[in-house]
Amino acid sequence: MNTFDYIDRRLPEIGAIAEAGYFLALRIRGASPLMSFHTYPQAWIDEYTSKGYVLRDPVTTWAMTVGGSIRWSSPLLPDPFGIFRRAARHGLRHGASVALGPRGALTVCSFSRRDREFTDAEIEAVRAIVADLHERTAPPAQLSPDQVALLGILAGTDAVPEVAERLGVPVQAAERAVRDLCESLLARSPGEAVQRARDYRLI
Repeated sequence: MNTFDYIDRRLPEIGAIAEAGYFLALRIRGASPLMSFHTYPQAWIDEYTSKGYVLRDPVTTWAMTVGGSIRWSSPLLPDPFGIFRRAARHGLRHGASVALGPRGALTVCSFSRRDREFTDAEIEAVRAIVADLHERTAPPAQLSPDQVALLGILAGTDAVPEVAERLGVPVQAAERAVRDLCESLLARSPGEAVQRARDYRLI
């Protein structure tokens, strides 16, 4: 099972616990996650994004400085800008967040219910899923010489027949090599694979 299929299989497990929705950002570098997923109401996502709530969200500061697991109702999570109150208007009345990993590859998941606080067991279950996905999406430590050579070709063209010709292999073999490289770098396209390799300083 490739990593994308594995992620797709595990995400519903979070959804089953967080009946009002969740937001998962995997391995954030700077302001951009490697991948993100959400089942929050789109109206809340739109409001949160358009009004720049991320800069005032108490979870943001907590995730970058403390991390671990926390309920939104915790006194250790002050909310002077009323972000949680605004979220509650969209049905996100009770929530929790987990954050793990180093600052340069931070994974954060916030999740919510309408009816009650999450139990300790539920928070731990989400934390375990998020930790698993964080580990599964770790970048490779290094690439093989063949993969580096392939990336050099893909930086100029992603036309498989041309890639095959330059590699001196059949088209099917070139397709397989490109697919395996994209899987290794968790990229959905050859262009994204090249960019991820640069971001990871693998080339």
